[in-house]
Amino acid sequence: MSIDSSLIVREDTLPTVADLTAAIAETGVEVVFPVDFALNRNVGGWVPITVDGQESGFDYAAYPLSGVGLGELPAGAIDLGDTLLSFGARGTISAETVTLIQQVLGRRWRAALLIEDELLPPEGDWGPEASLADLHVDQHRSPAERAADVEAYVAQHYPPAPGNQRAEVMNVLRPLIIPVIIILIFAAIFVWTRSA
Repeated sequence: MSIDSSLIVREDTLPTVADLTAAIAETGVEVVFPVDFALNRNVGGWVPITVDGQESGFDYAAYPLSGVGLGELPAGAIDLGDTLLSFGARGTISAETVTLIQQVLGRRWRAALLIEDELLPPEGDWGPEASLADLHVDQHRSPAERAADVEAYVAQHYPPAPGNQRAEVMNVLRPLIIPVIIILIFAAIFVWTRSA
């Protein structure tokens, strides 16, 4: 499962990874990015990170809005920034972490959220001094806790589909076919040589 979303920002206002990490730490969550990661650099792939000691990550790409066709963007998108930061979450902890990173970037650096064809501009009072208190783990819980809640809910309300028993039996028997044939050939040769 992959969940894709983007942020529209002004490149000249992008924080350093140290500044972003410090802002995320204000929420009570510790995120460790790779040493060579920078928000304005197009990774075009998986960015491994650690969230509160757990391994996670996300797909990431950054590129100028000028490279995106205007017909692909909702009205007003070009007025909100010049750079598109694209995030792809794989799995629950990854999705919760991407959400937190995007919320912090939105509040402190006035990033606009672009998900599907929906554009959500930053609130009027968001900026460098915007409070992150309501994102704090004491009120909002950590990405790992929220991911565990989602996974427990899914497990409770959406049990796994029953397996195909015939296919399961075939998967067990398939690797045994060649050895059984070889044993039968040797047994036939043994019986043939004894009777001759």
